[in-house]
Amino acid sequence: MPDTSDNLDGGDLAASVLLWVLHVPLALLTFVVAAFTAFVTDPCGYEPCGDPRWTQVADGTAIITAIVLWTGSLALGIRRLRRRDRAWPVAAWACALQLLMIPIVIATGNQAGPVS
Repeated sequence: MPDTSDNLDGGDLAASVLLWVLHVPLALLTFVVAAFTAFVTDPCGYEPCGDPRWTQVADGTAIITAIVLWTGSLALGIRRLRRRDRAWPVAAWACALQLLMIPIVIATGNQAGPVS
């Protein structure tokens, strides 16, 4: 029988808020990692390199995905909380996808480095 009470599940709310707060440093970490991919172009004075615009693509990807994942997770989570559904899995998936973005921006940014 479904829960018809008007009370929010405190544990679900706490876990969701904690994961949304945790998502912010993960997003910043992703951007910092993307920004450090600019250093792969250091040896380009001595050997041929790829297109340095890939570091900008990595930065843009990190910023856009962080904003989209966090705001989407927050919006969907609030909607689920209002309907008394569990919201923490939405926030957990957003954090997991944010972690997945780190190797993606590294691979994107590394395309600016030396051609081997």
